[in-house]
Amino acid sequence: MKLSDKLWNWGHLEGSHNNCRGCEDFNCKMTPEQYAEEYGIRNSFIVSYGGNIQPPFNPFAKRFSGLREVKFSVVGDSSSPLPDAELGNTEDIIAALGEADNITGAIVDDFFSPKRMERFTPEVLKKIKATLNAKGLDFWCVLYANQLDLDLEKYIECFDGVSFWFWTTPEHAHLEESLDRLFALANGKPVMLGIYVWDYGTGGKPMDINLFQRQLDLTSTS
Repeated sequence: MKLSDKLWNWGHLEGSHNNCRGCEDFNCKMTPEQYAEEYGIRNSFIVSYGGNIQPPFNPFAKRFSGLREVKFSVVGDSSSPLPDAELGNTEDIIAALGEADNITGAIVDDFFSPKRMERFTPEVLKKIKATLNAKGLDFWCVLYANQLDLDLEKYIECFDGVSFWFWTTPEHAHLEESLDRLFALANGKPVMLGIYVWDYGTGGKPMDINLFQRQLDLTSTS
């Protein structure tokens, strides 16, 4: 297996970030498919941003069928409306399986906020996980370093894997400690470290290359 086979793109639709904080001058039209061709990273999360991906997911599954692996969002980013269905978009993802054979899982983005944790209790999350697992799909969550002090154990046990991110530059000062806490919390579950190339936490600028490299060096030995 090549290194690129283990890397994943955080795949919002093209143009999603063009007007976010610090990105007002962006005019990005690159699609997740074009990103895969340009950079050779053919695994992608496909996550609703501001509600721009809505059921049915079949057209999106067909569109991204050329990628190696895809995981769709059960719950989109924090600016996306919460789905009405008890299990979020779980059934919509399962309904799209007939369009492509590369859908391998699902994820909840920006999950650990009071509103979302109240709406999707551990009992509901376990139902989502069981429903996805029954179809051969895994279930992931996004966790940020500044959320490690929350009471998370009963939630993390409901997921098959954790996508972990450092949102602000100052958090990198505690990178080793945060990773130790993450791996203890994950308790053997697969972990993907999300690495920003754009520093959203400081008003918007490219990520300091030294911080970028530091994360890569640490995680390559974890």
